[in-house]
Amino acid sequence: MRKCPKYRADTTSNLTSVSKKLILNTYKDMNTEYVIDNVLEKGKVSDVLFEVKGYIFNYEFNNIKWDGLIERNDAYLGKVKNDLIRRAKSYASMPKVIQININNFYCFLSKENLLEFKSRDKYGIVESDKWGKIYVNLKLIREKYDRGLNLSKLEKELVILTLTKVDEIDKLAEGDEELMEVAKELKRLTNDAYTIGLYDEEEERRRIENSIKITAKEQGLKQGLKQGIKEGIKQGAKEREKAIAKNLLKDGLPIPKVCEYTGLSKNQIVKLM
Repeated sequence: MRKCPKYRADTTSNLTSVSKKLILNTYKDMNTEYVIDNVLEKGKVSDVLFEVKGYIFNYEFNNIKWDGLIERNDAYLGKVKNDLIRRAKSYASMPKVIQININNFYCFLSKENLLEFKSRDKYGIVESDKWGKIYVNLKLIREKYDRGLNLSKLEKELVILTLTKVDEIDKLAEGDEELMEVAKELKRLTNDAYTIGLYDEEEERRRIENSIKITAKEQGLKQGLKQGIKEGIKQGAKEREKAIAKNLLKDGLPIPKVCEYTGLSKNQIVKLM
């Protein structure tokens, strides 16, 4: 998004109703506002944080649904708000913080593509307008795309993030200024060590893996462990597949069980030993 100002402004405006012109004219990267240790350290990954006049936007791209994901993202939202409190001249002058969760899975059993959350009482009165959370059901939008149905401009801006074939990306973006901008970036996308929200990929993998195991254990269902790990492996990187299998072997699980739980072949497991 940092290298796609028109796409960033149009997508954010369509998601939040904040003026596209305001986003274009007052955009500021939040990276320099935070002290980051060892930003060039290998194994670091991140999401997106930037500000415009009166607002701060935090994009979280969530590929896998796991128990604890919302708490993890809440903690980061709290980190941003705490930093604002330290820097603000007054509480009233604080900008509004909006966290946008792009989820590649079904959110809250909802059939809506877009969900907005705020702190409300039972009568619907909003506690504060200084923060909000938006959830995007990217999986639903992708299914709509796969069925060949007509997509809105916002749906196209979101579904293009799921495409991997150059011809599909170019076809979807053809004739659209914002989409062609992000299409060009997607085709040359590289890791950026200076994006805010850095966390250790290995530590993150362990936390997700532990969350899956704990949830399955609490449910008392072997199938929960099997299905949870398979889902994580299906959508995760190859490195994560190997790491999960190695940890299961370390826990003493026999090879047939590791094969059963991870979906890896016996030969693939043996190579990890």
